[in-house]
Amino acid sequence: MRWVGPLAAVLGALGLLYALRSALTPIFLALGIAYLLDPLVDRFEARRVPRGAAITLVFSLIGVGAALFLLLVLPGVVQEVAHYIGELPGILDGLRRTLAPQLTAWGIPVPQDAEHALAQLGMEPAELAQRVAEPLEALVRSVLGGTVSLLGGLASAVVVPMLAFYLLYDFDRFLEGARDLVPPKIRPWMLEITAEIDAVLGQFVRGQLLVMLAMGALYAVAYALVGIRLAVPIGMVAGLLAFIPYVGSGSALAMGLLMCVLHWEGWTQPVLVVVAYAVCQTLEGFVIVPRIVGDKVGLPAVWVIVSLMVGGDLFGFLGVLLALPVAAVLKIFVVRGMRSYRRSALYREGAGIEGLEAFARSTAPDPAPSDAGESDVADEPPADPAQPPS
Repeated sequence: MRWVGPLAAVLGALGLLYALRSALTPIFLALGIAYLLDPLVDRFEARRVPRGAAITLVFSLIGVGAALFLLLVLPGVVQEVAHYIGELPGILDGLRRTLAPQLTAWGIPVPQDAEHALAQLGMEPAELAQRVAEPLEALVRSVLGGTVSLLGGLASAVVVPMLAFYLLYDFDRFLEGARDLVPPKIRPWMLEITAEIDAVLGQFVRGQLLVMLAMGALYAVAYALVGIRLAVPIGMVAGLLAFIPYVGSGSALAMGLLMCVLHWEGWTQPVLVVVAYAVCQTLEGFVIVPRIVGDKVGLPAVWVIVSLMVGGDLFGFLGVLLALPVAAVLKIFVVRGMRSYRRSALYREGAGIEGLEAFARSTAPDPAPSDAGESDVADEPPADPAQPPS
């Protein structure tokens, strides 16, 4: 019954985390920012820069980069997307006129316009707009902690950087305090575990962020050279989704081919898109990831996808933030557990499984005779050597 107390504590912590998920989201987000930036601040501090000045310098560089992006890149991207959305009805109408004869020949009804298509689906334009807006509204609600008000968003945007600044300033002190709270008897083992978790998690998250930036820029440049419309927005979306394995690369290929279909000019451009995609994937697998992330494996793709899905479904945006740290901890314990099992007498010598072995032998079927003649001979009683043959 010793496990009842720890199990109750874990369940109570999970229940409290679920109840306070909206309030804890900015705190964990600020803690994640502090964790990501701490190595960079430590490098400045190692060069005799005061920690407060180093944090201010790092935040200033990030702020300048974000401001340049918002002022120089984002307006052009928004204008390009808005202009393309205005052209989209005409593009779809031209595509419909091009494909209508062939589709009609195949017996597929072709709607005359968008309203006719919606009527065939039994939907009104207002209903379609509402259905499109529902997932976007849910996403905004989860990110802003249950509210879509501008005031709540601005408050989160102000509170998170300030909280991250103070957490980063005392980050090393927090680590020392947590280390001192561990009982000395298990402190070496705990420090070894936390070092492994930091190596796996830091390597994956910090490296993956750089990979996201690199792949977004690479897809944007490659598709722009091929002549794909919306190359920069496609690269940005693919870079953001590159955090989830296979989703970023798959979305980049799908969006590139979709642009080719909407602006069909023959098979040359789709082939060039596939070639550009293959080049980007080759650079990612053999140049970018080995140079940035390293040769060690951080979190496998299955761990990342499952943890993000489960965490997001249970705790929303907070679950997404906590998914990777929890996955890293679970991976460390699973790997250590498998290592201990392979070194144990149960695995190497089969100690303790005699009863299971006996049960397996008792339930095994009798060997079937290979030949009827051999079975008859085997069933005959042995002859008496003292009795002469008849």
